[in-house]
Amino acid sequence: MRRARRLQIYTDPFQHALIAAAVAAPLVPRSGRRVLATAVAAALVIDIDHAVAARSVRIEATTSLPTRPRTHSLVTAVGAGATVAAAAGPVHGWAAFGALVSHLLHDAGDRAAPTPMLWPFAPARQLGRRRQLAGTAVLVLVSVAISRAMAAGARARSRAADGGGAGARPQTG
Repeated sequence: MRRARRLQIYTDPFQHALIAAAVAAPLVPRSGRRVLATAVAAALVIDIDHAVAARSVRIEATTSLPTRPRTHSLVTAVGAGATVAAAAGPVHGWAAFGALVSHLLHDAGDRAAPTPMLWPFAPARQLGRRRQLAGTAVLVLVSVAISRAMAAGARARSRAADGGGAGARPQTG
């Protein structure tokens, strides 16, 4: 195995974890650091499917599959995100979904086995690094939007609890 390929294989979990953390990071100010744990766990646990598909935990077997497993799809990301949202709340659901999609994008951005992102609707394929980066940027921006929406909601609830806020004018009838 070439040295560069070996480096890529052995650093892949760290890459997935860092990208997932970057996607979830904008949520931390409103939701706390546990959302990062949700994202990182989702981004790492998905790769268990390689060992199942290869019927081996040997690195050579898990990295030589002709295509990545079907669980490397948006269907899995949606299902996992919905399950986590039901168990831990919508922000954690988004963190899991965003982390899984970032994982799929990262896998589809390389030149290794094709990724079945759109399974069962389209065959497995690779998208390239530009699309990976663009997709990951969109995920980060959605996390920023969610965080801002949460902040705006908190401000609105605070104003409502204060009786309309400091700048509210008394109602005249």
